[in-house]
Amino acid sequence: MSVTTENVNIALEEIKKKSKPRKFTQTIDVAINLKELDLNQPQNRLNAEITLPHPIKDVKICVIAQGDLALRAEKAGADKIIDKEELGRLGSDRKSAKKIAKIFDYFIVGIDLMPNVGRFLGPVLGPLGKMPLAPPKGAGIINPKSDLTAILEKYKKTIRFRMKKNPVILTAIGNEKMEPKEIFENLQVLMNYLEEILEKGLRNIKSIFIKATMSSPVKINLR
Repeated sequence: MSVTTENVNIALEEIKKKSKPRKFTQTIDVAINLKELDLNQPQNRLNAEITLPHPIKDVKICVIAQGDLALRAEKAGADKIIDKEELGRLGSDRKSAKKIAKIFDYFIVGIDLMPNVGRFLGPVLGPLGKMPLAPPKGAGIINPKSDLTAILEKYKKTIRFRMKKNPVILTAIGNEKMEPKEIFENLQVLMNYLEEILEKGLRNIKSIFIKATMSSPVKINLR
């Protein structure tokens, strides 16, 4: 079972026909329906980050750190730095914590502050699927010697998905201004990941649909 460039192109053309012009750039989303997967087993409820070859959108990244790590994060171009003191304040200001959780796409935290993040921001980041992930699932929990420049660049091309009650993966793989080849290559990276992580590889995939933000879904024919 595989996805071909031709079949992705056919689906993208169908989306163009179904989608009216909008005043914003629509995201191209994918829904991968899985089968023969026992979600009662925690390891089957996938929660991971994947770095794509082509960025989808501009992302906002917040780094939670102190000392030298915070200084290097600022120099590397993080959109916001939260230190230990501010983190504590957010713990007693739920409204501000929720606002920050919605503004930023990714949160990267120094390993020494991770317990504080779980305590003070966990209640707002958790439901949004934005809690930092440690390797191998993600790269959001870092040590004092981490290369912040490389990590921030990585997150500019990262997608994250999380399965809950249903055996389906929902995530973005592109936008309507990207070349079809770029969207296909992003999808292929996701497929390669699933082939490695799923118990039966691609045989666990039942069907794949893609859609633009405001369009109806289109099924991709699998070979």
